[in-house]
Order: sequence, then C-alpha cells, then structure tokens
Amino acid sequence: MLTAGAKLYVSVHQKFFIYKYWWDQELSALKEAAVNSNKLWKVAGKPRQGPLFDKRQLCRARYRKGIRDGQRRSITS
Repeated sequence: MLTAGAKLYVSVHQKFFIYKYWWDQELSALKEAAVNSNKLWKVAGKPRQGPLFDKRQLCRARYRKGIRDGQRRSITS
C-alpha cells in the first residue's frame, strides 16, 4: 500500500537529472513547431534552400533563443 502511494506521488528520475523549472508553455510550443518543421524538411528530402528550409531554420532559431532566454531569466530572478 505504501509503495503504491509512492508510485503515484513521488517522482522517479535518474541520479543526475536536472529539473528545468524555467520551462513553460511557450517553450513547449516552440519545441513542437521546431520538431514539426524538421519532420517536413526531412520528408521533402532535406533541401538546403527554399521555403521549407527557411521555415526550419526560423523555428530552430526561435526555439534555441527561447531556451537561452528561459535559462537567463532563471539566473536573474
């Protein structure tokens, strides 16, 4: 009974797992957009120019900037 309660309410993680407490809904949306644009880019044959490539690069840049900004906000607050 005690172990069943522990499984429900105690989080299990690896030994050196770091919680990303600065992660928010905006970053989740940026990640989803980056993953979707990357999948479309791969399906199209990984073109090195054109609208799919530009969209992929833009989504990746926004996602990476969002991560950096989130980490920076957590340090300054």
